[in-house]
Amino acid sequence: MKYLTLIVICVLALGCNNNSIQKTNETDQLLAKIKLLEEQNQKLKDSISRDQMDFLHSQILIGISDDEVLKVGKKNNIVILVHTYNRELPKYEIYTVVDNKEIKIGENNQTRFNFEFIPKSVEDNSPEIFLKMQYKGETIKIPGKLLLKVEK
Repeated sequence: MKYLTLIVICVLALGCNNNSIQKTNETDQLLAKIKLLEEQNQKLKDSISRDQMDFLHSQILIGISDDEVLKVGKKNNIVILVHTYNRELPKYEIYTVVDNKEIKIGENNQTRFNFEFIPKSVEDNSPEIFLKMQYKGETIKIPGKLLLKVEK
C-alpha cells in the first residue's frame, strides 16, 4: 500500500509539473505572438502616417474663374479646388501674397473654396495663393499660382 501511494503521488507530481512546463511554453509562444503583432501594428501605423504625409505634400491647387475674362477693378470669383479625390483634409489656413506679403484670407477643411480677386491692372493677372496646414507637428504648404486673362 505504501508503494502504491508513493507511485500515485509521483505520477501526480510529474503530471502537474509537465502541465506547468506546457503552460509555460504556451505562455511564451503567446507572448512572442503578441510582441510580433505589436511590431506589425506599429509598422502599419507608421506606413499610414507616411502615406497621409505624402498625400498632403502631393496636392496642387486648381483655380477656375467664374468668367473667362476678368475686368480690371471688378470683383471676380475664382473657385479654388484642392486636387484630391475622396479624402478628408485637415483644417488649413488660406493665404494670398500681395506685394511679397503673406495675407491670411480664411480657413477651411474642404477640397473647395472661393477666392475673390480684384485685378488692379491688366498686368495683375497672376495672383498667388497657398494653403498652410499642420500635420503631425509639421507645417505643410500647398502653393497655387493662377494665370488669368485680364482686360480693361
